[in-house]
Amino acid sequence: MKIAYINSQQLLEKTPEAKTANDQLLQMANELDSLYQQYIMEYQKLANEIQTNTSLSAVAREAKMQDIGLLEQRIQQYEQESQQRIDARKKELYQPVIEKLTQTIKDVAKENGYTYVIDNSLGVIISAPEGDDILPLVQKKLNIQ
Repeated sequence: MKIAYINSQQLLEKTPEAKTANDQLLQMANELDSLYQQYIMEYQKLANEIQTNTSLSAVAREAKMQDIGLLEQRIQQYEQESQQRIDARKKELYQPVIEKLTQTIKDVAKENGYTYVIDNSLGVIISAPEGDDILPLVQKKLNIQ
C-alpha cells in the first residue's frame, strides 16, 4: 500500500485558470462595488439633507425618513444579491478547473502506484502514515511551474 499527499489548494493557486478566474471575479466585484458606492453616496446625501435642512416640514421629513428606510433595505438586498452572484460565478469558473485537477491527481496516483492520496490543504488529518508529496508530479503533468 502506497500513500501520497498533495496540497490541492496550493496546486489550484498555481494554475493559469485559477489566476484568470480570480481576475474575472475581481473585475465583477469591482463593478458591483461601484454601484454599491453609488447607493451609499445616495444614502449619505439623503441622511445629510434630513439632518441639516431645518426648513423641512414634518410631512416632508417623514417622507424622507421613509425614503431612507427603503434605501437601507435596497442596500442590504443589493449586498446579499451581489454576494450570491459572486459565489455563483466563482463556482461556475472553478468547477471545471477543480474537476481537471482532481482527474490529473487520480491519473498521477495511478501512474505511480499510489493506493491513497490525502489532501492535506485543509489541515484535517491528525495522524497518517508516511507518504510522498505528489504535488511536483501533478504540476509536471499539468506543465505548471
